[in-house]
Amino acid sequence: MHVEIIIQVDGRTVATVKQEMTGAAFDQEHQVERLEHRVGCVLLEQGLQELADAAIQPSCCGRAMKNCGPEAIHVQTMSGKIYLRRRRYRCRVCGCSQHPADVAILFGGHRLTKLVAQRVCQLATVEHFTRLEQLMADQHGIAVGHEEMLELAHQAGGAAEAARREDVESWRERRRPSEDWPKPEFQPERIYVSCDGIMYCTNLREPDPEHPGQQRLIWQQMKVGCVYWQDSSEVWRKRMIWGRDSPEDFGAMLYRLACECGYREAREKIFAADGGEWCWDIAARYFSHASQVLDWYHANQNLWQAAATLFRSIVPSRTWAREAESVLWNGGGKKLVAWLKKQQTRRRWRGRARHAWKGLLRYFELRIDQTDYPAYRRKDWQIGTGMIESTAKQLVGLRLKGPGMHWSETGALAVTALRATDLNGCWNNFWTKLTISAA
Repeated sequence: MHVEIIIQVDGRTVATVKQEMTGAAFDQEHQVERLEHRVGCVLLEQGLQELADAAIQPSCCGRAMKNCGPEAIHVQTMSGKIYLRRRRYRCRVCGCSQHPADVAILFGGHRLTKLVAQRVCQLATVEHFTRLEQLMADQHGIAVGHEEMLELAHQAGGAAEAARREDVESWRERRRPSEDWPKPEFQPERIYVSCDGIMYCTNLREPDPEHPGQQRLIWQQMKVGCVYWQDSSEVWRKRMIWGRDSPEDFGAMLYRLACECGYREAREKIFAADGGEWCWDIAARYFSHASQVLDWYHANQNLWQAAATLFRSIVPSRTWAREAESVLWNGGGKKLVAWLKKQQTRRRWRGRARHAWKGLLRYFELRIDQTDYPAYRRKDWQIGTGMIESTAKQLVGLRLKGPGMHWSETGALAVTALRATDLNGCWNNFWTKLTISAA
């Protein structure tokens, strides 16, 4: 089958593209794809050249720059490489040069389009950098080098991270009047807020205490926050944030996100977390009007860990832990505290066992208001923090904790920022507004 496409632009013929379609269905589909790329290259050369020709003469040092004539360059597009001519201007005073057309055509000083950069960065949110070069070649038939891909992810992700930091700075420590709080985008009846931390390996090193004279990589914590609710169709929705900020700054950002999701207007507000003290500091500072729920599985884990110390044998340890678990499940933290006090009166633990008992008692005495599980179940509330745990894994764990991975501070934040942008459903909006000029 012989295919011939005549391409006309503004009434004039600019190219004729021919293609012989032969072979099996698989081969023909590849031929059609190549044909699409050839047509795309022709159209892009026409369209982008018009943008280059329309670039305005720049000024520098108070006067118009000198036109030094056109320069030919190649540009990587999603259809393939195209060749353009754009004018170079030089300042008569300071001697610096500019290519104003690059701002309209290229991304971040690279000789590729924004769409190529967007595809590279989206792949970078799910795949190791060592595979990106081959994936771009296999999936899109275009060549972008490994180092350039790394720089693209750092530039775009860095812009998302910078926007997040700017947002934090603008809201930190502020007491705004109610009319200035973010307008809610959603109207849930019941809304949950949660936060947690997840560790990842960095490029930083410290002395290894187990191997004197050697260094080991340092692990750092990425904070993750999540606001989630069920919509009118009982489908779970969520929005997430990330950061390496102080609890105060991170809490301000989490509260801002909660307001955008309808937290202040919701009839039922629940703050759920595990035992991390910084999480409960955020709850006290920003979410004091919400009901607090200690993750059931975390609370239950404390019971079983204490039981292993209280009893030397496995069978009595399990029996005691199951009884304590039943008391907590059916009576909440208040009933458990009373039950624990009776246990010491009856058993008279000593030494390590007494220390474990006192620690467990103290733990639940401080969390009675967070462990009323019978009441939570009657209200049909979530009593586990599976949502924030899965969010932390989805946002950070799956990308930053792969085999052999270790990250710089800027790299970890940039890639996490890109993942959050994608997972929050604002990827296209982010790239539509994103502008990064050449350094």
